[in-house]
Amino acid sequence: MAGEGSKQNATRDDAYAYLRTVKNQFQNYREKYNDFLAIMNNFNAGRIDRNGCIEEVKELFKGHRDLISGFNVFLPVSLEIADWYNLEGR
Repeated sequence: MAGEGSKQNATRDDAYAYLRTVKNQFQNYREKYNDFLAIMNNFNAGRIDRNGCIEEVKELFKGHRDLISGFNVFLPVSLEIADWYNLEGR
């Protein structure tokens, strides 16, 4: 996405590693992991747009700074979820 900030593109292996991280984080809360998968499936199917996807992930992962940081790897710099959001636990 031109003009949105530059960083190295995440790979498919990065995506699979992130999925494993999310699954491990919520091993005792399987519904949270399933909710994340549903958000990603809805985005891929075009049922929600990029901004909607980001907002849903932000809400799902609030309080999980490591997961927010990991999700940011897949976003353009201009759309990264800010640290203040996670620090305040919103």
